[in-house]
Amino acid sequence: MRKIFLLLAIIALSLIKANAQSDTATKNFSISGVMGVSYEYYGLDRKPVGWTGFTPRKPWNQFRFNFTPTMQFGKNFSIPINFNFSTKPTNFAGPYAGITKQNFTQFVTNPMNSFGINPKYKWAELQLGTQYLNYSELSTGDIGVFGAGFDLRPGTYYIKFFTGLSQQGINFFTGPPQTNGAYKRKNWMASIGKAKEGKYDLGFNFVKAKDDTSSVTTPPTLIKPQEGFTLSFKGKAFFKKGWYAGIEGAQSIYTKDLSLAKDTSKPSFKPFIEGHASTIKDYAAEFNSGKKTKNYDIGIKLKYIGAGFQTPGYPYLLPDRFDYTLNTRFNAWKDSTGNYKMNVVASVGKRINNVSNNTLKAQQFIGNLNWFTQFNEHFSLNVSFNNFGFQAPGGINPYGIKNVSNDLSINPTYTWKNDKVINLMSFNYNYSKYKERDVLTGLITNNNTNSFLLTYVPTFLQKNISPDFSLMYFQNKLPSFQLKLITFSAGVGTTFAKKKGNLRMQAQYNYSKTNSFKNNNNIIASANCDLKLSKKLNWTTFISTNQFKYGNEITPNNAKYLESNVRTGFQYRFGQ
Repeated sequence: MRKIFLLLAIIALSLIKANAQSDTATKNFSISGVMGVSYEYYGLDRKPVGWTGFTPRKPWNQFRFNFTPTMQFGKNFSIPINFNFSTKPTNFAGPYAGITKQNFTQFVTNPMNSFGINPKYKWAELQLGTQYLNYSELSTGDIGVFGAGFDLRPGTYYIKFFTGLSQQGINFFTGPPQTNGAYKRKNWMASIGKAKEGKYDLGFNFVKAKDDTSSVTTPPTLIKPQEGFTLSFKGKAFFKKGWYAGIEGAQSIYTKDLSLAKDTSKPSFKPFIEGHASTIKDYAAEFNSGKKTKNYDIGIKLKYIGAGFQTPGYPYLLPDRFDYTLNTRFNAWKDSTGNYKMNVVASVGKRINNVSNNTLKAQQFIGNLNWFTQFNEHFSLNVSFNNFGFQAPGGINPYGIKNVSNDLSINPTYTWKNDKVINLMSFNYNYSKYKERDVLTGLITNNNTNSFLLTYVPTFLQKNISPDFSLMYFQNKLPSFQLKLITFSAGVGTTFAKKKGNLRMQAQYNYSKTNSFKNNNNIIASANCDLKLSKKLNWTTFISTNQFKYGNEITPNNAKYLESNVRTGFQYRFGQ
């Protein structure tokens, strides 16, 4: 670890020196970016002594470093660097899995850390370190992988390849707390095709992932080693007057349990993947078409995901469904100056779950709306609606998992002003209706939520002060449960040191009550200070405290805790 810090310090000092000499240096070389260091302290005091009902949520002490320069050599060659890392292993396994002192591999692949270098010369890019690569919606694009690869784009052609680790091997640990563990997973991905910006894009994508069964000494008990391979073809075309069309088809071969024996009767795609007893094959497809203009868009989107389709690049993709939606955006109602006063973005459609009929088939309405109207210089209104969720196989047949939420939000805003102050008053009402099905009995539970938020923000034109106030009421109802929450918040901000510094303080009180239990009380206070020490050096400090006192809903009664958090750090910006 000390060697890494020393190397970064040498690079940083070199960059600062090069930046300071930029006036006399050659015009073909430049450096720009940010580097910084921060320290965070976390404290937790629980009473009565020995009560463990509330556990620590952060490491007690944590240092973080960020180093993101971009070196430009002439017009065609650049080296962007992205180093963000912490000193302690704070990933999902944490110190409980025995990672008290990380080795180099554990350090660079820790999800809390990010190390990336992407040298680029004209159409050739080398990708090193942690990369989040999106090839398409049915291949890869949802996970970070630490490794090496390239992105080549000679003319209208492109060739991409990357390989590396998406997760380290973690041993099963009985606890406390228990750690389920994980197998080391190696990833490969490639893409080849032909594209011209604004005209077309045609290509093939290949994605593979495989767990290493020898990467752990104490195997996970609830997780099986897996292997998957996905092949997809994508095509996009753009026509005159804003018309467009796109399509993607994919096939996946996925092994649910690598520990089972190989089986030649199962699907395979040699030499990339061989069939095992738990190997399945399935398909997915997507199509979209429409028209985009300056003042309106309209289009359709169809998506089918087979029951056995699973791609390593999107591990949480919901299978066994068919979606179709109509999407639109338009501007309307011009004012006297020709500017539009109304903007609407909306989509409507249907999702058919459990298409394979392995559980109770269900249909779900899909809707999304955001409607903004500026009636005049004082009054505006924003209305939004979202319907989201999923239904999937699970539990005892014929019942499957059902989680669907309908959210409606109404937000009017009114402003008025005089020579001394500009006033903004905003009201927000949100209604949420959430339905969940018990996979054992089939019973559906309604979970309804209402919330009201009133906000007032005065902006003083002749004073160096910026206050704000808000009041919220929140109510959540279940058949045998009810939660009420009232929150009052007030904040104030100001500048100091000839406007080189910004100070903001916030205080919040929360009153919460569940069923007939005695109410809980919560006080949160925070302060944030940002000071510009020089043209390129900033010092930021954040302090917060959170005191929570329970009523009689838990044992012991009237238990309480006090959380403290202090974060301070320096950021240096070099280059122009």
